[in-house]
Amino acid sequence: MPQSTSLGPHLVRDWDELPDRADILIVGGGLAGLELAKHLELAGAGDVLVVEAGAGDDLQHVYAANDTASADRIWTDEQSDEYFVRLWNSATEPHFAQGSGLRRRVGGRSLYWHGVLLPVEDWALADPAWPDSVVSDLAHSWQGGASLYERVRSELMEWSQKAGTSTAADDDTALKVGRFRLVDPPRAVRPAGADSLRWEAYSPLSHWLESDPAANSAGEDGGVHITPDVETVDVLTTQGRAEGVVVRHRVSGEEKRIAAGKVVLAAGTVESSRLAIQALHQAGKLDESRLTGLVDHVVQGFNVTFTSEDLPEWLVSRARQGIFSFTPGSGSSHSNLFVQLDLTTAGDPQLEVWATGEQIRSAHGVVSCAPTEEGPWPVTISTGLDSQDALTVGAQRDELQEFWSAWCAEFGLRSVPLEFDFSFTAPTRTLRSVRELLRTEDRPLSHHQPVTWSSPLGTEEHEGGTLAIGDVLNESQEFIGIADLFAVGPAIFPRQGSANPSLTSLALSRRLAAILTA
Repeated sequence: MPQSTSLGPHLVRDWDELPDRADILIVGGGLAGLELAKHLELAGAGDVLVVEAGAGDDLQHVYAANDTASADRIWTDEQSDEYFVRLWNSATEPHFAQGSGLRRRVGGRSLYWHGVLLPVEDWALADPAWPDSVVSDLAHSWQGGASLYERVRSELMEWSQKAGTSTAADDDTALKVGRFRLVDPPRAVRPAGADSLRWEAYSPLSHWLESDPAANSAGEDGGVHITPDVETVDVLTTQGRAEGVVVRHRVSGEEKRIAAGKVVLAAGTVESSRLAIQALHQAGKLDESRLTGLVDHVVQGFNVTFTSEDLPEWLVSRARQGIFSFTPGSGSSHSNLFVQLDLTTAGDPQLEVWATGEQIRSAHGVVSCAPTEEGPWPVTISTGLDSQDALTVGAQRDELQEFWSAWCAEFGLRSVPLEFDFSFTAPTRTLRSVRELLRTEDRPLSHHQPVTWSSPLGTEEHEGGTLAIGDVLNESQEFIGIADLFAVGPAIFPRQGSANPSLTSLALSRRLAAILTA
């Protein structure tokens, strides 16, 4: 079905049309917030308002709107993205500093992600930090039927397959390198338009962009409405209960108060944490204006180029189409290993391999605010590794070296040691810097010489953990200290595991929609 590139007037409410009250008010129009709004609408919720601080006039996925090289640059170099904004200071640079921030636009990170649908692993869900009822809903059975993971992944794969695409693992396409068996991860992606080289990942926006406006339940007095360019300054509370928000127009600076029966924080981990800190501290539920448990994924990798003669023709042929595969890592690394193989503009095969691993929630990850008379309160982030994280860093490097040695043995290439000649906490080479070198025509990087890198914490855009279920929230995703205030997104994960967080975010948004409409 052809997809519109703008939201219809039946769905959008301008600043001047903002109501004084909504039954359910969602702060943030990204992946988690819009998925919640979608399922609230499907459940027949009568009056749902989504306020988003970013613009609402560009709803295309970044890989649909740009060629691959340009989209990669927008993803890895925040200066090239007009929607990128960082609303905090970092006390532990380079972590949560350059390359770390928000994508402020309606759709948020759903317009940037690569569609990978991996669940939090059993070994992470087995931690008592995850309440049994939540684990059961996610991984075993929800509402007497299939689990949330099964339902969400099945529906998103169906969304992908409507365009004739499929990323299911297939023995015929599996890439075997030493002990590693690499398969395509399940992905909610499809071609974008007639250009087969452009693609898009699932966004909840498709629920409205691909539907008949006349069939949409949004109307003057009910359904879902979305208002862009609206920053949320504060959550209003009275006697331990959320009763609305203070919002500000991003351009004019004008402020309004909107009452709400229920408020849901879906503004991204740091912004949701800032709003939670303000609300909890002002309500006397938080002694210090700070929350701990902030994490991102621990990610390291290497890039290397070859000549076409170095690899068998069948592999070079597959590289022309692009290979994106993964395999679970060893138990000691608590990581997934990803492999991407494609061709440079000069036609040379280029290999990118990286390990994505869990960072443990601890007191090292802190979002703190400086209370001021007027909001929003300024935010400072500090982070660091605990002893388990340090072991993960070492295990990842061992695993990357094992894969590189196995690759060289498989294809008869000379193997050289990977040189991680820097501390993870102070990386001298990042993915961004290595990719920039690879793009340079007169690059000093030579074939067969792998270049290692580490991603500073915060730059994976997988940050979470500060509003964990079972700690800050109860099993209904409601704040333990403030009634009628809820949250969605990776901020609420008690443990992230090594999986990309999107599948779990989508599942928990759907779960909360059912709770709010029960």
